[in-house]
Amino acid sequence: AAVCLGVLCLLLLTGLVTLVYQLQTSYTNLTKGRDQLQTSYNNLNQERDQFQKRVEDIAKEIIDLRKKLQGWVYFSGSFYHVSSTKKSWQESRDDCVQKGADLVIINSREEQVTCPRWIGLTDRETEGRWKWVDGTLLSQSYWILSEPNGHMLRDEDCAEISNHLFNSWNDDLCNSEKFWICEMTSLL
Repeated sequence: AAVCLGVLCLLLLTGLVTLVYQLQTSYTNLTKGRDQLQTSYNNLNQERDQFQKRVEDIAKEIIDLRKKLQGWVYFSGSFYHVSSTKKSWQESRDDCVQKGADLVIINSREEQVTCPRWIGLTDRETEGRWKWVDGTLLSQSYWILSEPNGHMLRDEDCAEISNHLFNSWNDDLCNSEKFWICEMTSLL
């Protein structure tokens, strides 16, 4: 009977050791799983915070762009701002540059408006050699008949859109005060 009791105790002890080992293994696996879940949770929280910050940054950029573009009109790949006050050609250009733009460069008949405005065209460097504010030479023009004529009469080195429908460009004294049009081709 003592031998049976000893064998039974040995079996019971073996079962308990096996059970403890299995419990320890399960506990270790659960701990690893929990740690992995915690790491994933922390990473997701960090990603969420980064996305939230990016959303806030984008919202701020949108607000800033709306402020920057207030008073601007989009047409054919560019933004345009039409002044409500009059200035000389250079003061007009300075105002455009301060806004991150420049005086308008007319690339098509559709870009023209039918009210007097300074445009970004001048022959101040060389008389009769008309250049846009970006440095390109004038190729397509919409001069009023007999314009430009400033070299004959007086020093008219800056171009404006006049009141005529089709060929509406006129050269005038650069210090004349007129409305102007700024053109911004990029928002950056």
